[in-house]
Amino acid sequence: MPAQNHFTTAPKAVDLYEECANITPDSIASVDVGSVPVVVIDADGEEITGYIFADNYFELYINGQLIAVDTVPFTPFNSSIVKFKVNKPYTIAVKVIDWEEHLGLGTENNRGKAFHPGDGGFIASFSDGTVTDSNWPAQTFYTAPIYDLSCLSEVNGQNLEELRLSENCTTQGTDNGANAYAAHWETPSNWMAKNFDAASWPAATEYSESDIGVNNKHAYMNFIDKFSGAGASLIWSTNVVLDNHVLLRYEVEK
Repeated sequence: MPAQNHFTTAPKAVDLYEECANITPDSIASVDVGSVPVVVIDADGEEITGYIFADNYFELYINGQLIAVDTVPFTPFNSSIVKFKVNKPYTIAVKVIDWEEHLGLGTENNRGKAFHPGDGGFIASFSDGTVTDSNWPAQTFYTAPIYDLSCLSEVNGQNLEELRLSENCTTQGTDNGANAYAAHWETPSNWMAKNFDAASWPAATEYSESDIGVNNKHAYMNFIDKFSGAGASLIWSTNVVLDNHVLLRYEVEK
């Protein structure tokens, strides 16, 4: 598996769209939003509904509490809905993983190549007006495949954020992945906690719908009014192809 996760043990998000389960509504109007269970963090808090699309997998934490994980770790692509009750201000933390077929190599059999890097992507909107965009800090913890280690760099940005860059690394596929490397960074144990300091994390990079290739995915397009239509942007780290394990955070104010 590309990164440590709670897929087998954590509560699953409710599917908006999931082909394998025959959940295929054509719009949000066909979804029984009222039946979605509410995770209570604060009994006197505001009830908030979240709409999530992840390529491939997400884990959602609110104030450090694991709320739900994606029901489909790889493909086919699905979308999710969650509900929670919390007082403001509160903290959103999300683990996103781009799954892989060749474990430890960050690749899959795709586009005519046996070892081709896949891309990621995450977008979410919440009923309190919170949306994903470049205001969310995003840090990379696993990058692969790397065929030339000199293409990687670690630098401090203008605001002293720690940048883990791979823009000089190839994203081309190959039929022989034997020479591939992977770069891993240690994941802080409390990265999802409300009081975790993410000041050194760079801002998330925003991507277009065509960049991520969601234009032909019913799990996204059928609910586009809850995604880009709500003002949300598709986000990831600086490299949506090679960075396979990314952590996101956002502080929701009062």
